[in-house]
Amino acid sequence: MTLTWNQGDIHANGINIHYYRTGGNKPQVVLNHGAMDDGLCWTRVAKALEDDYDVMMLDARGHGHSDNGQGDYSSRSRAEDLAGVIRALGLDRPVIGGHSMGAETALTMAGLYPELTRGVFLEDPPIFLPDQPIFGGDLTGKGKDPFKYMMVFMRFIRMMPLPVGVSIGRRMFTGYHEDEILPWVNSKRSLSKDLLASLFTILDLSGGIPIELLSSIDSPILLIMGDREAGAIVSQEVAEAVKAAARDVRLCHLSGASHDIRRTRFEAYIQALRKFLSEIYT
Repeated sequence: MTLTWNQGDIHANGINIHYYRTGGNKPQVVLNHGAMDDGLCWTRVAKALEDDYDVMMLDARGHGHSDNGQGDYSSRSRAEDLAGVIRALGLDRPVIGGHSMGAETALTMAGLYPELTRGVFLEDPPIFLPDQPIFGGDLTGKGKDPFKYMMVFMRFIRMMPLPVGVSIGRRMFTGYHEDEILPWVNSKRSLSKDLLASLFTILDLSGGIPIELLSSIDSPILLIMGDREAGAIVSQEVAEAVKAAARDVRLCHLSGASHDIRRTRFEAYIQALRKFLSEIYT
């Protein structure tokens, strides 16, 4: 897979953050990946948007080519990283968004620094009720159990030779586009050992609705949700609570989608995201 996008490093919040950028004098969109992915895991989305938008894909701390967090992978630190990148690149209140952990990063930054963004989109953020398991479907389990499973699996993929990892990815994700497979495998191979050792500190596993954070966001929010029974995090009850807590929330429920919504319902996902971006940038 040959890409001609720009890439570079920004020193932000005390560490180097790597980014990829499609470029051009166009409205700006900043994408934040989920835990154990990296910036290029947005490749298919960036290809779909680059004709109309200047798309930036960040490697979060401990992922891809960014520095590790030396044990600190908290929501606040990731949000400060994102804010630092936006300031350093001189971006003009971009739309920010992300998947899972990256959605939490975008949400936290928008709450802390509402002046830095004009819109936020969240792909199945880790928001769940205290009496719910974090994931639905086959990953249903209490507390850290799903993360223990994922950590073991990611270590396994990380150790595999690249062709073997790609072969495993294709067999596991038969419905995924080819643009998803190689970035998914490469992202596991570049995870820092510090990140893997600190995995359980990335997210707050106690659950609850971040009402104070949501209420501080001035810009519109697009919440893209899948189906709990297919493995998604956000339930209908959570979606309604998020909508009640924030000023302007648009809900998009893609039936049949798993936690990886864009990978399992790509066309509907892109349609919803394009609509949101066009509304923000009209």
